[in-house]
Amino acid sequence: MHHKSKTQFLLTNFIQFVKTQFQTNVQTIKVDNGTKFISLRSFLQNKGIELQNSCIHTSQQNEVVERKHRHILNVSRSIMF
Repeated sequence: MHHKSKTQFLLTNFIQFVKTQFQTNVQTIKVDNGTKFISLRSFLQNKGIELQNSCIHTSQQNEVVERKHRHILNVSRSIMF
């Protein structure tokens, strides 16, 4: 995604893709308190999808990104040495 303005379009397409390809519904979406998700709130409620906000300044809640970030920092430090 190159622009945040495409969030709503891509998310609605993804929800439809999951329903079509896997015959299941998205139950929960966890977001980072971004303003781009405010407009999606009513859409998600109509679909029965729970919108969860992560706590501010708690990057530990996203373990996958944290592990990748830590790996990148370790590699960059080793290259600098």
